[in-house]
Amino acid sequence: MRYSNIVLASFAAIFCFAIAVVAFPSAAVAQVDDAIVTYRMERGDTLVSVKQRFLTGRMAVARVARLNRIRDPRRIPIGTVLRLPRNLLAWRSADLAIRGFSGPVEIDGAAPDLGAQLAEGAVIRTGRNGFISLQSADGATFAVPSNSTARIERARIYRLRDLRDVEFRILDGRGEIEVPVLRDGERFRGSTPVAVTAVRGTLFRVGFAEDESLGVTEVIEGTVSVETGDTSQLTPEGFGISVSPSGLGEPETLLPPAEIANPGAIQTGGVVTFSISPPAGAVATRTQIARDAGFLEVVGEDITSELVARFEEVEDGRYFVRSRGISRGGIEGLSETFTFRRKRLGAEATVEPSQLADGFRFAWLPIGEGITHFAFQLWREGEAGALIYDEIALPGSAIVVTGLEPDVYIWRVAAIQSDAEDGLLKVWGPDQSLTVSPE
Repeated sequence: MRYSNIVLASFAAIFCFAIAVVAFPSAAVAQVDDAIVTYRMERGDTLVSVKQRFLTGRMAVARVARLNRIRDPRRIPIGTVLRLPRNLLAWRSADLAIRGFSGPVEIDGAAPDLGAQLAEGAVIRTGRNGFISLQSADGATFAVPSNSTARIERARIYRLRDLRDVEFRILDGRGEIEVPVLRDGERFRGSTPVAVTAVRGTLFRVGFAEDESLGVTEVIEGTVSVETGDTSQLTPEGFGISVSPSGLGEPETLLPPAEIANPGAIQTGGVVTFSISPPAGAVATRTQIARDAGFLEVVGEDITSELVARFEEVEDGRYFVRSRGISRGGIEGLSETFTFRRKRLGAEATVEPSQLADGFRFAWLPIGEGITHFAFQLWREGEAGALIYDEIALPGSAIVVTGLEPDVYIWRVAAIQSDAEDGLLKVWGPDQSLTVSPE
């Protein structure tokens, strides 16, 4: 079954804030002072009452009066718009909870706990095939894939209008973020040691390579403003752009999705594999499998230049898979999401001389769970169309064959199960060779 393209946002380059536009201008964009939040004075308000309700700090009243050029804090006309510095706003925690994790993950050097809430300053590290996702009460999500390090710089809900202010910092690797629709005055940002990204209801991904100080941005929906120094570039959906210490690269169209051959096939082998056809222009692919269509519970990832993606130690169950191409400049393209079933099924088979003088004992053991029956086939090498033995639904664990003439034979065993979801499942093991020598 094919699902819509669900690509979460990530971050870590040099940006300002997301702007809904349809054009793709290259001129610099105007800057907005997002360190300021506004408040419109109501009947009965004074600077002291505003401070008591929304601000913190002994010098808050004086600082706000000076910033807004107010001479008499007790006489401010109704409707006056005050500019309030964010660092003066009283706040509570934004409650970023651990949604899911797998593989090697550490939070401040310790193992994570599902559902635990993370405070500002928490450092997240993932190892090879390590993944973790966080979610806020309003549905915002942040995912850290394998081999990455991130820190929660800010996770606040201000007392003023319950405005959200969240910032994640990518120190190395990648981060993925899905940004909710923000109200005026709210911020949801990602940053790196060299950049800041701020968005408003936009889906995008960004990666950062610490050793190269190279950032890449891929816009999936909406538009973002990429800023470095005094230069800004509006980047709309379907485009990617790189950022280095020398400045912005040229925007490039995101690669189309990598093709996955027969993605919905039941995965019964010891290793889950997918045949991948990268799009033209790709030098590698990133293929992920997850328990959910939003890829917040990723359980495996394979970045490879080969045509096959491999995943080991995948438990039975329903999963989702997606694959995207990676361009020479490190910009990752679009992807499509598919669902598949993992059902380990097979047989370990051996052959040895039996107690009978001219007999051979073919034995097998089931792989996977459930009631399993077996099939057995044997033929002379080169004569697969003329089976000597073709036994179906054998209930035992072995069969003895006698009277084989000297020759080379090929044989194999299949594991068979009746499945409530997919009917009869039958998985043949590899062809094996048996040489019967003259006495």
